[in-house]
Amino acid sequence: MSINAIEKLLWQVSVNPAEAQALREDAASCLSRYRLDEKERSLVSGWQLRAMLDSGVHPMVLLMAYAAVNGPEAGMKYAEEIHKPQA
Repeated sequence: MSINAIEKLLWQVSVNPAEAQALREDAASCLSRYRLDEKERSLVSGWQLRAMLDSGVHPMVLLMAYAAVNGPEAGMKYAEEIHKPQA
């Protein structure tokens, strides 16, 4: 797994509204532009927040991208997800 590749995607999504919209509207197409393996695509497209954090993705980069795609009110959902006990 390449944390760098995931963080690059998340950074682009957080600073580029067009990229956030692309991920929101057609995740598969958007994700295909990045060097992600199948597991990484699954983590991002499913917004598996806890799993991404546990893999080493920086929490602020993840929060910024999550909010960019899901709206600023998504912060509470983010907090709930990352504080869930591990399965």
